[in-house]
This record gives sequence, structure tokens and C-alpha cells, in this order.
Amino acid sequence: MQTSPAPIAIRAASLSDVDAIASLHLASWQAAYLGIVPNEFLAAITLESRVIRWRKALSSPEAPPTETILAVDGDTIQGVCSFGPRRRPESTDVGEVYALHVEPTVRRRGIGRRLLDDSLRRMAIRGFSGAVLWVLRDNADARRFYEARGWSVTGEEMVEERDGHAIPETRYAISFETDWSAQAEIHVLGGEDVGDRAHEA
Repeated sequence: MQTSPAPIAIRAASLSDVDAIASLHLASWQAAYLGIVPNEFLAAITLESRVIRWRKALSSPEAPPTETILAVDGDTIQGVCSFGPRRRPESTDVGEVYALHVEPTVRRRGIGRRLLDDSLRRMAIRGFSGAVLWVLRDNADARRFYEARGWSVTGEEMVEERDGHAIPETRYAISFETDWSAQAEIHVLGGEDVGDRAHEA
């Protein structure tokens, strides 16, 4: 007998979630970026650094314009998405997805898609006309995932220096031609994403 997919709820992140988000973030990077970025770069990322990163993101004075949402199954966090106004160049009209990570053991179950769609809905409600994101240039799975969701390459690229390593990134954009603000929240997921892979800008 086929079992129904587990109910997944979307909720806002809080400071009490920092440790769980940091652990998921680290696991996501190590799984999704293996073979894409230097092994030395991945090995140097620590859980402590992720805890500091997320505690700052959820408690700093700059946090209010940024929203962080979680996909949860009961008390278990299975995905995280952070978004807000576009940063480069700064904009009050265009949004940006800063990070999207899914627990590696539950990928390809629609969780990344659900988080991404919910982030677009929330940005549309805030009045943004569209959104952008940066993805690692060589992260083919992530690029297929976003392209399948209607995102397009803008032609903009940058090389970001992270801990002495050059990480090339490509920018994607989407306009809110779909009325995302009217999309209903759905808490039960089914099906598969084509990629459901991590990215962080």
C-alpha cells in the first residue's frame, strides 16, 4: 500500500532554530558543492561558523528586511530559504533569494520547490516586481532547478573570493508575471524537483 507524503509546513525561522539551521546548512553545502568547489574550501567550513552566520542573520538590526522561512516536518527542519531586497545594486523594487538549502536526505521531494515558491509569494506581497539570485556557475543541478521554475540567466557573472578561493557565480532573475501574492499555501508535498539543490548568494 502506497503511503501518503509526510505533511510539510512552512514557518518563519527564529533564534531558537539557529543550531538546527546551521547543521542543515553545513550538510547541504558538503553534499551539493562536492566536486564543484575545492575540497579545501568545504573542509574549512565549520558548524561554529554557520551558527555565527545564522545567529547574526536572525538577530542583527539589518534582519527585518530579510525573511528566513523553514520547511518543517513536525519539529524537524528539512529546508531553509532566506530572502529580501536585492543587494547589488540595492533595490526596493526587486527582491533577492539569498540562500536555499534542503537537508540532503530529503532532496527531490519538492521541499526546495515549496520553499522557493513561498518566498516568491511573500516577496510579491511585499510589493517586489521580481527577484534575482546568484548560483554557483558550475552547479548544474541548481541551474536546472531554477530554469525549470521559470528563472532566466541575466548574463551577469562574478567571481567571489571566499577564504582565499575564487568561486564563480551566475545571476538568475524572474519577474512576477504570475500573481504569486495570490498563491495559496500548501502544506502537503508530493512529486519530485528536477534539482532541489543548494545555493547561497
